[in-house]
Amino acid sequence: MIKHKLPKGFLANGIYCGVKKKRKDLSLICSEKLCKVAAVFTSNVVKAAPVIMAQRQLKKNGLVKAIVINSGNANCMTGRQGLKDAREIASRMAKLIKAKADQVLTSSTGIIGELMPMKPMIKGMPKLVNGLSKNGLLEAAEGIMTTDSFSKISSRTFTLGGKKIRITGIAKGAGMIDPSMATMLCYIMTDVNISKKFLQEALSASNEISFNAITVDGDMSTNDTVMLLANGEAGNKLIDGNSSEFKVFQDNLNGVCSDLAKMVVRDGEGASKFIEVNVKGAKNDKDAKQMADAIAGSLLVKCAVLGGDPNWGRIASSAGSSGVKFNPEKIEIALDGVTFFKNGKAQAHVNRKSSSVFKKKDVKIEVNVHSGKGKAIAYSCDISKKYITLNSYYTT
Repeated sequence: MIKHKLPKGFLANGIYCGVKKKRKDLSLICSEKLCKVAAVFTSNVVKAAPVIMAQRQLKKNGLVKAIVINSGNANCMTGRQGLKDAREIASRMAKLIKAKADQVLTSSTGIIGELMPMKPMIKGMPKLVNGLSKNGLLEAAEGIMTTDSFSKISSRTFTLGGKKIRITGIAKGAGMIDPSMATMLCYIMTDVNISKKFLQEALSASNEISFNAITVDGDMSTNDTVMLLANGEAGNKLIDGNSSEFKVFQDNLNGVCSDLAKMVVRDGEGASKFIEVNVKGAKNDKDAKQMADAIAGSLLVKCAVLGGDPNWGRIASSAGSSGVKFNPEKIEIALDGVTFFKNGKAQAHVNRKSSSVFKKKDVKIEVNVHSGKGKAIAYSCDISKKYITLNSYYTT
């Protein structure tokens, strides 16, 4: 098992405080020094109180000391009381770690529409702080989980200007996954010395090819948050431009974000197969992404994958209904390396029983539009009866 480490100057912890019945439900990520922070949030009109508060705080103050995350309650559709509760959590935590209230951000995940269970959280906060550790990454990752079946952690270590740099991220997510910024909750820490402008630029770019390229069930969360904290503890020369150092940082951040995004899809509620949709030859990248997202999000495609049915007609239909203009006679469709449509006619017979297509845990759908150089990849999973069961009784 890979041993992931926190970047220099970061501490973390996760505990059980009583918000949920059994699993850890309260986490804390803390930096010994103030951090620059970049973030992307849900574009859902219905936003949770912690998202609203974080957006306000980051406009006023770009420096952050800690993030408190609870699972089991989304603190969404809770009105003024929800915002008041989020502020109280930040204020109480700030006192415990000797910081200012606007230097502490909060995040929540769980059931929508219920007021925060403040008593167990407030009672558990001193224990959470006292347990902060350089080795507390796994505990923090476990504390943000809801229906996740495993904790999601990724890291990269590399060198810039003779200084060792580390990027480490944790994420949660298994259901209500359909991005329009990012999806689920994700917290990435790095000790690199970088300007806030380029920190945000790097996160936005990574987000587009990772969290913005996945879907599980077509539903966007009200709490979606991805934050990237940089405390500069590595001591490298400040990255403040499009340099070779920035490219190295970007590539490694892309790796961490892609790892976490794929883990979310692999852990999709009730999922048994991981789907990669690769579209190329579109007029431009935007069209390619639009088509890839449509195919990846199709319930009929997901069902075909679940049943091991090489029904390439569903891929053609999804591509055609994506809103992208193309010539159907020129499209080429391959499933798990087997070409089913090319040069305007079917190339292989659909036979679910005899075909090896869609039988493995990792499946691949390739579409070549043959109308340009645009390309994009989307990641998805199959959907099963288990997903319906899990989400039929979520609030009970």
